Amino acid sequence: MDTIVLSKVGGILGPFAMIFGLILNAIYEVLDLVGIQNVALTIVLFTLIANILMLPLTIKQQRYARVSALVTPEVQKIQKKYKGKTDELSQRRLQAETAEIYQKYGASPSSGCLPMLISFPIMIALYRIIYNIPSYVNSIYSLFLTVAEPISKAANGAEIMEGLIKELNIAVSGFDINNIEKIIDVLNNVKTTGWDTVANAFASNPEVVQAINGVKDTIIEINSMPGGLNVMDAPVHLSQGISGIFPGILIPILAGVTQYLSIKITTPKTNNVQDQQNEMAGSMKTMNAVMPLVSVWFCITLPAGVGLYWVCNAVFRTMGIIIVNRFFNNKDIDQLVKENTEKIAEKKAKKGLNSPSASGTERSYQSMSDIAKANRSKKDYNSKNYNSSNEDKPLNADSISSIAHMLDRNKKDN
Repeated sequence: MDTIVLSKVGGILGPFAMIFGLILNAIYEVLDLVGIQNVALTIVLFTLIANILMLPLTIKQQRYARVSALVTPEVQKIQKKYKGKTDELSQRRLQAETAEIYQKYGASPSSGCLPMLISFPIMIALYRIIYNIPSYVNSIYSLFLTVAEPISKAANGAEIMEGLIKELNIAVSGFDINNIEKIIDVLNNVKTTGWDTVANAFASNPEVVQAINGVKDTIIEINSMPGGLNVMDAPVHLSQGISGIFPGILIPILAGVTQYLSIKITTPKTNNVQDQQNEMAGSMKTMNAVMPLVSVWFCITLPAGVGLYWVCNAVFRTMGIIIVNRFFNNKDIDQLVKENTEKIAEKKAKKGLNSPSASGTERSYQSMSDIAKANRSKKDYNSKNYNSSNEDKPLNADSISSIAHMLDRNKKDN
């Protein structure tokens, strides 16, 4: 598989990459101060800190997941009630009654998507940083610069580098011998056994050969991992027999196992038959089954450093979700809903909108137990015969759906 290398990440990912790149550089420098120069350890600590910084998004996602356990069944009932009704009035009722459900629980249809939309570009930026560490860690950049500068000045340097790119099977976007960053991109993807090939290619230029011999061992050492692995090498080399398979094969295996356990532990279980038959739920189940296999494949073909990041990220993310879930397990669901509705009221107040209590168009929050008690107190209430769809009553007497119901009844009376 060809490797596409890039200089510092730009575009929409640029700001995320810049922030996390500063963190990566700081971690490496702190380790350097205590006499540890190791990229693998830097990746582990960097992944841990990145997951801690993303914890607020995890909390928001898990909060929504808890509340959606109440919202989803009610929304599905409404959708079932209006299934097949495409007229304008039915669609308005569907929208109004669905909005009331979300309003009642202080939730929003976008509450679960927003954290994912924010976290996705961050995850891609993190991956790119790990892929091109020299662009973000000053000390490592300086090592590669020692070789890149004489190469840029070497006679026939462009031709030699183009030949090395083909021979070492490295794909570079818009390679230019006059661009130091592009030269470093190529050198960063030279495998442990490839440095001799580079030195031999520049045998006619003693300055380049001397520079390579001066930093080669240091670059290999700082990129080393336990078991003789290197963060820039693929973990598995089938051509080398057992020594090329083990222990490198542990990285893709751990990637698949940790991804599977992460999905197993963090995916909420449901006994709702309607939810199980839902088309989206089926797609998610398929994706969850495929993802561990995809992880194995990626971590076999990509450098070991990327696989290490993949494994650590799955472990730390799962640990974060377990901790957050334990916190929410100690909280009553009614309390979570109440907090949600209060937050919405605060946001409306800051924007200068009327609060629900002031407008009188929303009822105050009631816990599930309060609603049950209120129903049992009614004289005509019968728990066996009661069915919310019999009366077709909206949740709020002042809502749009209520007005629509009144108009319908007036037509029938006339």
